[in-house]
Amino acid sequence: MKKGIHYITQITIIMICVFFFRTFLFGTITVKGSSMEPNFHHGDFVIVNKLAYHIGTPQKGDVVICRLDSGNRNENIIKRIIALPGDEVDMKLKEDGWDWEYVLYINGEEQHENYISEIMQQAGTIEYPFEVKQNCYFVMGDNRNASTDSREASVGAIPKENIKGKVFFRLYPFENMGIIKNTEER
Repeated sequence: MKKGIHYITQITIIMICVFFFRTFLFGTITVKGSSMEPNFHHGDFVIVNKLAYHIGTPQKGDVVICRLDSGNRNENIIKRIIALPGDEVDMKLKEDGWDWEYVLYINGEEQHENYISEIMQQAGTIEYPFEVKQNCYFVMGDNRNASTDSREASVGAIPKENIKGKVFFRLYPFENMGIIKNTEER
């Protein structure tokens, strides 16, 4: 009888620890869609540090999980922080004959983003230049031509309370397993 009570106590303590760990410290999410390609693909399984922004602040280049609450959409999305509170985001059209692309500027400085694989051909529906409000962050997908993000008026800059955590480790697929670095740290 004592052995059974001891076993039940251990299981209860383990369950409480796991609940606390998953609820307040770390979470997991499966990437859906192609908006973060070529760096994250549909089906990638990542670990999120939920505590990161309770003790620190989001940084430019961080890959984050955001809560998107706009209209009838209420979901978690994975995006990269492009601009911080107070920054000015601008898109300028660059035409070269038949080709065109939008070039991203933050605070008047052209951004050279080595983590995207194709030119940006969609500027979104917000008005530029766009000033990021205090306590908000401008986020974009790495696959700029297939991402619904802060460039859309229906999304806009994401309030800090809607940033649920920092993606810090890819668990699956196993061949890409590893720590996720902030693009500004590379």
